[in-house]
Amino acid sequence: MRLRNSDLDEGDRGGGGAEFDENEFESEDGPVESFFDLRQRTLVGLDSACAFRIVAPSLLRKLRENKRGTLLYAEVEDALGRYFRLLDADMQKFANLHETLGEAVAKYESGTSTAAANSAEAAASNSASTRSKSLGGNNGSPVAVKAARAILVEAMREIAVVLLACGEMQRRALELKMTTQRAMAESNDGVIAYVSFTKCVDFFEEALHFCDSLRKKHEELHHQRMRAMATAAEARVASSASGGGSGG
Repeated sequence: MRLRNSDLDEGDRGGGGAEFDENEFESEDGPVESFFDLRQRTLVGLDSACAFRIVAPSLLRKLRENKRGTLLYAEVEDALGRYFRLLDADMQKFANLHETLGEAVAKYESGTSTAAANSAEAAASNSASTRSKSLGGNNGSPVAVKAARAILVEAMREIAVVLLACGEMQRRALELKMTTQRAMAESNDGVIAYVSFTKCVDFFEEALHFCDSLRKKHEELHHQRMRAMATAAEARVASSASGGGSGG
């Protein structure tokens, strides 16, 4: 099944012979393998993100430069399938990071609660040495731990926003897939189906941009996590040093 551009006027839809069409490599009856099949073999075993960054630009080039020609439906289906899998993997990475951050937040909350309890006990006993050991002196370590927790909580909020955006891109990808399949079902001859090349271009351009944004955002959130851990670690070191000095 091949796709033709529905954006063209009725009179322009049939004259696509002048522009290139790489699908000419395809031969269903003979031993010659199509360019598409050869590319699929080349991409076997390749990382999903790298494969999509090869497939999507190639498809975009054909959609832009072959507006009056036809396009193999299998190429659109393959690109969408790869994007679904890539998006699922990205969402899983962010979900895992969200869970990791949640565990760290719970740990910091537990530590803050313990410090608060120790503070009350120290105040009740009116013992300066006990207060110094339990609070880590006057270095403000509970404040630092709260700051680290705040960093992680903000990162978790950002992940929630990212996951919502991923869900929206999944919906759009599914909508494009269903639109294309509907056009194929409504095809009169069962050979040519009409879809909007412009809509396909818009989607895959945004999909590529979204993939880059997800990669950068994941790195950014990872750095936020490391910054929070460093803040909490510095607070613990300072608390231990202050406690040791008071004990001496």
